[in-house]
Amino acid sequence: MTRFIAPVLVLALLGACSPPVEPGLHGYAEGDFVSLAPDLTGRIIETTLREGDPVSAGDPAFRLDDTDARAALAAAQAQLAVATAQFDDAAAGARDPEIAAARELLAQANAARTLANADLVRARELFEQGHVSQARIDQAQTAADAANAQVSEMRQRLNLVQLPARENQLRALQAAVAAAQAAVERAEFVLSQRAVTVPFDGRVERQIRYVGEQASPALPVYSLLPEGAVHAVVFIPEPDLAATPVGTRFAVSCDACGTGLMATITRIDDEAQFTAPTIYSDSERARLVYRAEARFDANPPPAGTPLRLEVR
Repeated sequence: MTRFIAPVLVLALLGACSPPVEPGLHGYAEGDFVSLAPDLTGRIIETTLREGDPVSAGDPAFRLDDTDARAALAAAQAQLAVATAQFDDAAAGARDPEIAAARELLAQANAARTLANADLVRARELFEQGHVSQARIDQAQTAADAANAQVSEMRQRLNLVQLPARENQLRALQAAVAAAQAAVERAEFVLSQRAVTVPFDGRVERQIRYVGEQASPALPVYSLLPEGAVHAVVFIPEPDLAATPVGTRFAVSCDACGTGLMATITRIDDEAQFTAPTIYSDSERARLVYRAEARFDANPPPAGTPLRLEVR
């Protein structure tokens, strides 16, 4: 009888020394962090956020050196002023002094025509009286025709001076104004990009670059955690996978979790893996698990918090 008692005692002692099976699933809270970077490259001249600070959409975050952007805007505005003045000048036609000069030339042509016609009349009278030859009549007629033609030319010139520029020329000048306006808008946009604001409500996780350093789309200045951007990463053991589909709800417990916190599975990886090293549990290690993500109903714990989840 004694021979059977010893093995039983040994098995009982081994069972007492082995780690207990922990109920539920294990995981941790993970944040969907967003890098805040400028759209254009530049040197940082001011930062206004500090790590851990809560932020709201529209809060100023940092500014880049805008010397070149301001100079480009001033040049574009000057070019717009030039193009606008050229268009206005062409659309308005000649200036008053130019019109007055054209009218003076017309008046001189009219006076010359009157004199030439009077000379032609006298030459014809003298020809009828036999005092002048036909050549004198022809000469007077030619002078009168030239004077009449001069009046017609001066009248047309006055009309042209008072008209605006040709339609095609006006269209070309109008296009130049539009191009200059677009250049101003682009310069204003580039200048506005030198000051970067927070795009959403959340919290500053980390400041990556500081005043004096270069920032660009590939070199962000801050790492931000948007409000509500924390989810749970859950590791489902392979035997429990079929019983834990997408949509399964869990009661979540942790040191920083509020009472009654719930989470719902939203996705599960297709391939199994060994338990992640972030899950410190003797009963969990070396087990094949499936990584899953779950969304909290409200008030998620801080990112990085270890979690225990139980099916409800």
